[in-house]
Amino acid sequence: MRTRRFIRGLILIVFQALLACGLYSRSAAGAGLEVGKVSLDTGRMDRFLEAEALKLGREAWQRFDSRDKLEGEKEKLHKEFLFMLGLDPLPERTPLQATLVRTIERRDYFIDVLYYQSLPGFYVTANLYRPRNGKGPFPAVIWGPGHGGGVYGTKTGRQGNAALWARQGYICLVIDPVQAAEIYGLHHGLAGYDQKEWYSRGYTPMGIEVWNAMRGVDYLLSRKDVDGKKLTITGVSGGGHLSWMAGAADPRFTVVQPAAGTADVFTHIHRNLQAMHCDCAYFVNTYRHDWPTLAALIAPRALLMHNSTGDAYYPPEGYLAVLEKAKQIFGFYGLADKSDMCEVPGPHGYKQPQREKAVEFSNRWLLGKKKEVKELPVEEVPAEQLGALGGICANHPANINDRVHEILVPAVELRSYDSAQAWETRREELLQQLREKVLRNLPREVHPVNKMSGEHDALILETETGIEIGMVSSVPRDEGPVQSAVLYIASPGDTWQNSIWGFMKPFPLPEKPTSKHMVFPRGIGDEQWDDVTLMKYERDALTLGRTLDDMRLYDILCAIESIATDASFAGVKELTLVGKGQLAILAAYAALLDSRVTRVVLHSPSVTHRDGPYFLNVLRFTDTPQALAMLAPRCELAFLTHEIEEFNYTRDIYRLCGAESKFRRCYSVTQALNLPAQ
Repeated sequence: MRTRRFIRGLILIVFQALLACGLYSRSAAGAGLEVGKVSLDTGRMDRFLEAEALKLGREAWQRFDSRDKLEGEKEKLHKEFLFMLGLDPLPERTPLQATLVRTIERRDYFIDVLYYQSLPGFYVTANLYRPRNGKGPFPAVIWGPGHGGGVYGTKTGRQGNAALWARQGYICLVIDPVQAAEIYGLHHGLAGYDQKEWYSRGYTPMGIEVWNAMRGVDYLLSRKDVDGKKLTITGVSGGGHLSWMAGAADPRFTVVQPAAGTADVFTHIHRNLQAMHCDCAYFVNTYRHDWPTLAALIAPRALLMHNSTGDAYYPPEGYLAVLEKAKQIFGFYGLADKSDMCEVPGPHGYKQPQREKAVEFSNRWLLGKKKEVKELPVEEVPAEQLGALGGICANHPANINDRVHEILVPAVELRSYDSAQAWETRREELLQQLREKVLRNLPREVHPVNKMSGEHDALILETETGIEIGMVSSVPRDEGPVQSAVLYIASPGDTWQNSIWGFMKPFPLPEKPTSKHMVFPRGIGDEQWDDVTLMKYERDALTLGRTLDDMRLYDILCAIESIATDASFAGVKELTLVGKGQLAILAAYAALLDSRVTRVVLHSPSVTHRDGPYFLNVLRFTDTPQALAMLAPRCELAFLTHEIEEFNYTRDIYRLCGAESKFRRCYSVTQALNLPAQ
């Protein structure tokens, strides 16, 4: 009985002590402020993303809103676009190893069943339709069939579309897309398979799709029966994406005709189109381009957009906005009629009137012919006869189709360094790459706005326009000047009561006067966004040239600024950031960007950017162990968990910089704050 009374009494004493120190409040938010909920506000996030999309559209247009500007920017825009596809530098044009499997005869055309290797080991299955009559060389078209079903590839379902071109005197190459081909690959990596590593690589499956089309052009140009100066690219849905992006990337296409694949960035965000789209609908928007930018890269070559008024995937508001800008761009050259649209009623698709108009448009701009075209019925070939490699269930040659993201956009290999000077040179290069290619679109200035305050120093901070995050603090008032400050970056589900304070029990160590702060970056609170909401914001962020994690990084920087500009910070000599998992690495990046941070305490940190946090393109340049090493020798790293053993690379750099004592293992935050460096 006395033992129970003693335990109850001890609990009461501890509880009263926490209340007295401000470490516990009956209102976890502090005087009613919802600090653990405000960061989860989806309404604010939606409005922020839409405002950013409008801003992106304006800024993208301002780069080339006159002919002089466009001509001055075009080369740079093209290079940026290739980078965003993962094609800068372009891969080596290795031998195609083009293989003709069989030829199928029809009354007025032939079908060659073939495959080629766009990269060594990446197999592209295709059908080539060629006229039976007439004398070459013929104009040619690459036809993107989009993402349909079929054991023998999507190409088998587009026979009538391709035959139309062959009957009109064109050679037509129909290329199977990734994940809808005879050899399986992924274009739903983010949307369906949670391959978030793609963010860190800066990989989009449209990169390999465009490269396959460019190598398709190489194949066509190797044929004597093709006129290489008269090339069209067209296709529907995924083939519409391909037409836009290959047309912008490869100037050898004389005519570009995307079907059912056009909308500006604002419409993608406003109408939540990403929920319906494959990952190949998007480029990794590091340089914040918009669809009119692609029209600018295509001009003054001919452009015809095909759209449907009832297309839920690509609604009129999206494609009409692009058409308006395209008309202006072609108007710069006095060629407004070289950019047009064929619009029909009905749902998503490429209707017969559009397909007929497509041939007429290419005839006009390639051959100077104005003649009405009519699509005729075809006797379809059984799908298995059109398979070049036996279909999806066959035994295929060894290939890289299912891991092409690792080949097309390889992750950097971390080098070792034999001198502090060599490392410092590399460190400066890395900082520049992070600023220009990885964290390029973070706001340049850190200016948080205090929107509301409550008891226990609870705050609502506005970080970016319209984004509010919660923060709560405990600042000693009667223990003398504050000597150190600690900022804990909350993980999903954390509350003021169940998080940092478990790490910060002072006993058995004395505790110097320390201000303690906890911040909830956007999307993190005492609850969590559901998976659908999380995926929406992650994919929308990519469309805007951001990631959710770099947005959170900026929120952390704002929290640091709020702490450091408070009067209580005047005598502080140590600023420590603490985080768990991916948030620990975000804390380290915040320390890298803000030199006022002197220590980072990492609990169970992720050990590679393959597992987060996710920044666009980061794996092209560095990975987590090297990013942490960039903090040497200024900033101490204290690991609370065994992951320290995964960071020997980081330890070696700290040793090289004469700061090995600042790379250490501790068992609590308090120990990290109070024990001298070893």
